[in-house]
Amino acid sequence: MSHAVAANPSTEAHWLRIAVTVAHEVAGRAEEALEALGALAITRTDAGNSPQFDGATPGDPRWPLQTLTAVFDPHTDITACTTTLISVIGKTSPVQIDRFADQDWELSGRTQFPPVRISDKFWVCPPWQSAPDPDALSLTITPGLAFGTGTHPTTQLCLIALEKLLLEGRSVLDWGCGSGILAVAALRLGAAHATAVDLDPRALTATQDNAERNGVSHALSVIEAGRLSQTLRSDIVVANILAGTVMTLASTLNHHLRPGGTLILSGILAAQADRVRAAFPQYNFDLSRRDDWIVLRGQRALD
Repeated sequence: MSHAVAANPSTEAHWLRIAVTVAHEVAGRAEEALEALGALAITRTDAGNSPQFDGATPGDPRWPLQTLTAVFDPHTDITACTTTLISVIGKTSPVQIDRFADQDWELSGRTQFPPVRISDKFWVCPPWQSAPDPDALSLTITPGLAFGTGTHPTTQLCLIALEKLLLEGRSVLDWGCGSGILAVAALRLGAAHATAVDLDPRALTATQDNAERNGVSHALSVIEAGRLSQTLRSDIVVANILAGTVMTLASTLNHHLRPGGTLILSGILAAQADRVRAAFPQYNFDLSRRDDWIVLRGQRALD
């Protein structure tokens, strides 16, 4: 067992941080133990090099090796914590302990989300900062629990694909909406109506909040997956999720797209492009790439 407790040289408020790296099959038990010990917050991260890409529904991370980091009150009994934790995970996993100073978490978090330039005239900005170009179209998106702040290549690829379309007066379906950034962008670009769908209630709340921030909530419907009317047909369907989920939803996405409409798919690694294309044989896709990620854009044939 390895203890690395930093000195506390000042009178600043400090917090106790306990971290441990364990195998996937132990991570759940370790997290339960940390919660029982009074952890104020717990995060899991990939301790190896095993990105988790595919999955039809959200769930616990499946990384083979995971690091759990828990924050505790500074007066927590370290010996009791480590003894209990080792009884759960075994002595083969070292427990790392340190202390860190308090800080302005809101201010420090803000520095991680500067305005993001999507194109020459298109920016995504957090609420506390404006686009450097006052003439640009600027989306205001609050970083939070839901995916989609404009920093990820797949989000940027989808935004660029939407910007290239003639959206005036058209309807858009955003499947797996996350923060709602794509639905909100479509409305700001001229779409008449957008429908945002997600499995996660937090995503639906974030989407509604971001729509209100951008003044487009009147033209947005936010719906939990599984409750979408089978009669809904949209002019554009966009799905920025994961390749495995996109393929699973192939018939559903096609069903909700009007004949002659445009399908935009992302969340796809370049190596997965052929498999995704094979799941949509009726489409002749154009492909755009950024880093290791791609977006596919195709048109549904007229029936």
